Amino acid sequence: MRKVIVLLPDGFLEAVDRVAEAERRSRSELIREALRMNLAGRKGALRPVDQRQVRAAAASLHAAAKAAPGTREDSAEDVRYWRERRR
Repeated sequence: MRKVIVLLPDGFLEAVDRVAEAERRSRSELIREALRMNLAGRKGALRPVDQRQVRAAAASLHAAAKAAPGTREDSAEDVRYWRERRR
């Protein structure tokens, strides 16, 4: 077994300690379990870009950007442009 130093915000560490105490476990044991669960959940998980819904949403945004490109620099400027064009 190896020792690892991890920095955690005070509030987060306090929450970890409360759970560990309530479950009568050590902080290390609780953190190991959380990491095990996280890694197990990642097995076979798709990256967001590999998900059909994410690709479809990105394609829709791309199509909208091509249809109404605006200035591509400032969204407020784009809104003003399209408001003026609508009048």
